[in-house]
Amino acid sequence: MEQTIHIETGKSIRFDHVAAFRAKIKQSEVDHELGKFVAILQGSGARRNGPMISATFGVESGQEEPVLDIEFMFPVDRPIDLPEPYKFKPVFQLIDAVYTRHVGDPQGLDRVFMELMDYIHRNEMLQVSAGYKVSVDPPAGAEACFDVYIVVNPSIL
Repeated sequence: MEQTIHIETGKSIRFDHVAAFRAKIKQSEVDHELGKFVAILQGSGARRNGPMISATFGVESGQEEPVLDIEFMFPVDRPIDLPEPYKFKPVFQLIDAVYTRHVGDPQGLDRVFMELMDYIHRNEMLQVSAGYKVSVDPPAGAEACFDVYIVVNPSIL
């Protein structure tokens, strides 16, 4: 596969005070479940303090529709108590990640993840995390923008 995106290595990100929701849900229920999570956050009085972060850990097929093992996270302005199944993480941090930025249609993210995985494989790196997608606020009138990270083991074996 010919690389068509700009890939960087050794990247890190860190967010403090992160509200998280991870579940196995049908693809058709993602927007509804995300809306419930946002409503819980709004009801807590906390304010968003950063971008939405998401990761898909797996996809189960064979059902009437795919079931995603997915996590959504939002940095918030302070520590908060959350009801189950939501969690509060004091810190969310990725270190030594392979990184790229995707600008454009979110449907193109599948290709981005495939190119990152190919880059990791070709460079004999060891993947140690799921792929994380960070929604970046684009300038007014610009296309959707996402930073994509996959953590790799920094050891040289």
